[in-house]
Amino acid sequence: MRTSLAAVLAAVVLMLLGSSAASAAPLGIVINGPALTTQVGALRLTAGPVMLTCQVVLRKELVLGLTPVNPTGLTRLGRITAGRLFGCPSTLLNLPPELGAIPPIGPLPNSWDISYLTSDPLTGDLLFGILDFQISLGVPPGCLYRGTLLGRLSRDGRTLTITGSVPIDFPTPGCAGSASITGTLNDTPPIQYFLLPGPPA
Repeated sequence: MRTSLAAVLAAVVLMLLGSSAASAAPLGIVINGPALTTQVGALRLTAGPVMLTCQVVLRKELVLGLTPVNPTGLTRLGRITAGRLFGCPSTLLNLPPELGAIPPIGPLPNSWDISYLTSDPLTGDLLFGILDFQISLGVPPGCLYRGTLLGRLSRDGRTLTITGSVPIDFPTPGCAGSASITGTLNDTPPIQYFLLPGPPA
């Protein structure tokens, strides 16, 4: 189910970027470093009447070297391995606050994975899915949301923008059916990457 959701998201991204994005599909993505990056910024959460702004710190482990693009499935580029929210009642679920802490990352094998979707032919930005993103808003209690978000990494590897809507994990009285999540984070150190171009269309 999570794999098919990522495929649908990729199709939506292609429609948003236009048909030129399809012809710009690379053969692979090369990440030169770092193996571990820290992303700091803010997330804006909206679920029905609830509107929250949270400060966030994420730690992300990346797959270094060349990763060939899988044209028929997911292309894994890394994983969010730790994360915390501040200044709001919300909590990231099944993700340790620090590297190596508890709870373990899960519950699915691809939970919190970073998966390549496409690239923006105009800016060179890298677009990817954050798979099985899980969050408890905390207002009202028991509102748990889970799904795939869209991430956009700037060409210089310094800025990450997050956007998307994730459905409620199970219907809960008083909780909205979905939560909109947007935000901007800065990478420290910047992610050094480039796309290995495919043959001309």
